[in-house]
Amino acid sequence: MKYVDKKTGETFSYHDLCPKTPMIFLNHYWDGIPDSPDWPATKPLYLMPNIEMYELKAEHYWGVDVVLCKTAICARRVRLWYEQEGNPRHTKVLYTRHTSSDVAALARNRLGSDSIKPKNWSDVQFIHAVGTSVQKGTRPVLNCWLERPDFPPLHVYMHEDVYNGNLKNHYENKIRGTQVHMHVGRASADDFGKMIAESAFFMCTSLQEGYGHYINQARASGAVIVSTDLPPMNEFLTPESGVLIPVKRWAFQEQMLGGKYNGEHGLRGVEGFTADLQGPGVCDAVEKVLAMTPAEREAMAAQARKQYFIDLNFFAYKMKELQEIAKGGEVPRLRAEDAV
Repeated sequence: MKYVDKKTGETFSYHDLCPKTPMIFLNHYWDGIPDSPDWPATKPLYLMPNIEMYELKAEHYWGVDVVLCKTAICARRVRLWYEQEGNPRHTKVLYTRHTSSDVAALARNRLGSDSIKPKNWSDVQFIHAVGTSVQKGTRPVLNCWLERPDFPPLHVYMHEDVYNGNLKNHYENKIRGTQVHMHVGRASADDFGKMIAESAFFMCTSLQEGYGHYINQARASGAVIVSTDLPPMNEFLTPESGVLIPVKRWAFQEQMLGGKYNGEHGLRGVEGFTADLQGPGVCDAVEKVLAMTPAEREAMAAQARKQYFIDLNFFAYKMKELQEIAKGGEVPRLRAEDAV
């Protein structure tokens, strides 16, 4: 991109104007930008990774000045990796947490509060929003409901391609006439926000996450959330703010920080961060929710919403800290090593 000074007629590039301003890259989406001939030698590179992604390699971590970790497991794994493999660039690892849009609040603002039904803590109905992901634990959830016809309604929302390619052949006939209601297609932003705002019970059974925006949006809305008990999912929820499903852990061999990497420079001596989720575990979690009183459910949801705002403020503080790092100044620590 070029900029023209209207007074002098001189043409400048972004790098000419901002040679020392750091540039943040998300995951491996660098598009060759740091390798371009006009990239200033003084320009810092920051990386915000989703550590479960296969595409992230040693060169990405060795090639940056700061790694911004949205999750505590990211901060731990990246620091361990630098200790194991070396840190020639003296890269800083900053645990920032992160935030997500509050789509429930947006729906209230756009549609009006009168258009949003209050959450009903007595009428248990679960929402399982898959979108385009195949890592939301949908099969174990469906298997649970098929084994328990006495369970309350389950509303599953997913993109048509995911349903047709992964679930339709196996489940379409089985779920017909059951408590499973499949909603295939893409909801509008307003419809999605309204659903999040009105729903009181969420089945967020992620097998792995780089962060977990869906869980976070459910927290922001103030809901009872069922998720898997491994990081980063259990960084969002505690036994007081959600229902966590015990799971076994495993790793994909393509994940460099997962403990089972089949290439060079993989982190060793750590557990995987992918869940082995089974239907009975999902059913046990549903039983826990059903055994709670409406008041207990509402109190749990309030704790989840409170933690959403705690993390939001933590993230804002860390962005101020990042500004000071970018300026080359020293910054006060919020807590020793951010408790990770």
